Amino acid sequence: MEQTQTNQEGLNVLSLFDGISCAKLALEKSGIKINKYYSSEICPHALAIQNHHYSGDTNFIQLGDVCKIEGIDLASEIDLIVFGSPCTNLSSINPVDRRGLEGTESKLFYEAKRIIRDIYLFAPIKKKVYFLMENVASMTAKDRDIITSELSEIFYDVKLVKINSADLAPANRRRLYWTNIPNVGVPEPKPIKYQDIVVNGYVDKEKANVLLGSNCTLTNGIFRYYKMNIGNLIYKDKKFADQPTEQKLLEYPFILHKSGYIGKSRLGFDEYDFPNGCYRLPSVLESERLMTIPDGYVSDVPKVSKTNKLKAIGLAMTVDVIAHLVSPLKKI
Repeated sequence: MEQTQTNQEGLNVLSLFDGISCAKLALEKSGIKINKYYSSEICPHALAIQNHHYSGDTNFIQLGDVCKIEGIDLASEIDLIVFGSPCTNLSSINPVDRRGLEGTESKLFYEAKRIIRDIYLFAPIKKKVYFLMENVASMTAKDRDIITSELSEIFYDVKLVKINSADLAPANRRRLYWTNIPNVGVPEPKPIKYQDIVVNGYVDKEKANVLLGSNCTLTNGIFRYYKMNIGNLIYKDKKFADQPTEQKLLEYPFILHKSGYIGKSRLGFDEYDFPNGCYRLPSVLESERLMTIPDGYVSDVPKVSKTNKLKAIGLAMTVDVIAHLVSPLKKI
């Protein structure tokens, strides 16, 4: 039987494309002790959020650009590698450049593979290295199979699981997860709804749509919301929220006109106001909740704009899903 290391002293973790360090939040939530956490990230807004929480933590180590990391330098330490390489050119929602793993951003998967391969090859004998990769479920079957094949060149025990975050969160987020963590599977659904997490107002869906880097507008966003099923809205009145879609689309232009809102400026409006008289967008706090990120983790960070906070959350991993997938490591 293959020998594996214990995690009594904590795992040493490498998180590539780390964003706002949701992998760290997930490990902590699952009760797994972290010894050292190596973070590779270059987005200044994500780094500002990281620094707000971890700038004084000597066990939180920022490595910068994934392209400049040498896996051999970390091979003696790393127990677990977590990453979600850019989905930009893989996602079906990209109408401009869907070249998949050949695309400008999504080809960074191969940088992750390079690092993982070197960590695996140069790890101490009998040391088990675990990994967890996340990416969009809407990628083509060709790209999905290429990723599986590339990872299987390194690990003999690669498993692929498809999970919709809606099983554990109040928002949809269909993702593929590749891992060699044993005993992983689809979680038992939790009865949490979109309406449960809103501060005020009413929604007309049981689960929110997937969070993206941008949302609908407060002028004509309602049409995008229904015709393209993109973005998330919260309505001022329950009666309006409960109406059929066609009736909402008929009534909304009159409500907008009556409100006087023309979309030139949101100055003077709070996140929880309804400036167009009909609906608002989820706040930063509510967006955290949609991704099962702890309240205030992003929303309370100073010197990062609301727009950039929402972008960072839209690019994050669903914390509770990652916690579910890594939880078997507690028994190893």
